[in-house]
Amino acid sequence: MRAFTSPARRARALRAAVSFLALALPAVSVANAGDPLHPFKSNLVSAELVADVAAVAPGKPFRLGVRLKMADGWHVNWINPGDAGLAPSIAWKLPEGFKAGILQWPLPSRFITGPLSIFGYANEVLLMADVRTPAGLSPGGNIELAADVSWLACAEECVPGSATVRLTLPVESTARTLAAEAGVFETTEARLPRHAMAWNVDAHIDESKTLVLDIQNGGESGRPLDGVFFFPYEPGLIENAAPQAMSVQAGPAGQTVYQLRIERARIPAGALTQVQGVLVAGSGLAAGDGPAAIEISIPLNRR
Repeated sequence: MRAFTSPARRARALRAAVSFLALALPAVSVANAGDPLHPFKSNLVSAELVADVAAVAPGKPFRLGVRLKMADGWHVNWINPGDAGLAPSIAWKLPEGFKAGILQWPLPSRFITGPLSIFGYANEVLLMADVRTPAGLSPGGNIELAADVSWLACAEECVPGSATVRLTLPVESTARTLAAEAGVFETTEARLPRHAMAWNVDAHIDESKTLVLDIQNGGESGRPLDGVFFFPYEPGLIENAAPQAMSVQAGPAGQTVYQLRIERARIPAGALTQVQGVLVAGSGLAAGDGPAAIEISIPLNRR
């Protein structure tokens, strides 16, 4: 007689298999030749180091990013990969005196693979950082920029890969923007989570298994929120594959309050003090069209 296996047990088994695969498979590692016209390419993921300037100048910051392009049907992970996977890793290798800021992650998407829900990026993503240039840099000559990059490309299976990508830029007295890449950085910047600004978000636990986010209309777009999903920074906070139900309520002074109900996961309620992550909406969070996100870091209210 065949034993019954619950969906939760199947999910745990698949998570374990993906994690084992990520550790067991050898990384596909190729060093880039250092020419921005010749990025690292594979049949699953290509990696390229890009900047928003054609030349750097003393004391003038610029933006540097690793652009990953995925084959159709494949994706790489967000900073919290969801039910399985590993986030891409970038180790900057910059000249003395140059300093990279924090890595900026655009808003993620959700991918369903069997019982698992994976957070990440398909098609293309630019992971970028602001770079501080030393004021004492002398014009003339070139600088060499590089990054060691690793990732896990996933579809029905996961395949790790890595590369060293390089970029050479001239040093001039005045920085020159690079029109060919500026649009890529601007598009990515529009998809970065913003501060909550006028949006007010409160969090509490209801019925011990439900995390509730009350989102008060900030009046930034005048349009209702639609397609809302909460991506937590901390793994294990929510059941990633569970639907997140949103309802609309009347708040004080006639303002609209959206209530998002989220099934919690393994972190005990007593251990929760903060809710941190990215709230993504298909529309309504920003004045423009298309998806947008706000970053939240709020205390968990006890009721």
